[in-house]
Amino acid sequence: MVTITFHVPGLPPKKDGANSMWGKAVEMRRLVALRTAAWAVVNGPPLRRDIRLTVTIHVGKTHTRATGDLDTFITGICDGLMAAERTFLTWLREHPDAGIAQAWYAEPDAIRPDRAVAIEDDCQVVTITAGKVVGDAEAWYEVTLEGER
Repeated sequence: MVTITFHVPGLPPKKDGANSMWGKAVEMRRLVALRTAAWAVVNGPPLRRDIRLTVTIHVGKTHTRATGDLDTFITGICDGLMAAERTFLTWLREHPDAGIAQAWYAEPDAIRPDRAVAIEDDCQVVTITAGKVVGDAEAWYEVTLEGER
């Protein structure tokens, strides 16, 4: 059993079922922060089975509808720790001059969308414990992953 814990400044990426979060500028910044923090502590291949995810999101001083739903944050984190979905990767190859594609290619190889950073496939997540905390001056979150490589 491997345990990985890391803190990330800001809010987590939010997944919107209708559109890929990988192609949105705001979500890209959040994905880069998530993937960078995870990559810094993973120290080996991504988790592959029996994964338990614990997330605590400190949303700042206010908590409104605009902050985001807990479930969209959780989905954004799970998907953000895997390689991007094939549809987005295909889009990147077909649109090499798109601004967002260039932005991703400016990032370190280890966190680019075609790489799994901490989770090989989120279908292997068997337990999720999550919560929001209101009150801190700034938004931040903590992720703990436990599982097998």
